[in-house]
Amino acid sequence: MQAAIRNMTDGSVALKLDADAARAVFASVLFAARFHEGFSPLARIAKEELEREPRKPVKRGKSCR
Repeated sequence: MQAAIRNMTDGSVALKLDADAARAVFASVLFAARFHEGFSPLARIAKEELEREPRKPVKRGKSCR
């Protein structure tokens, strides 16, 4: 599991997570939403994203000419 966290100058936080780390974060948000309604909007977004169909992977490695 790997994650990179970057603090932005505007106060936001950027997360770059591998699949296992993303699942752990989403599971934590869904769990926290059971105990505090402040997490409900974030939990709803996380749940919607987990239920979406997976996107096709982007092919990389070939340069444009």
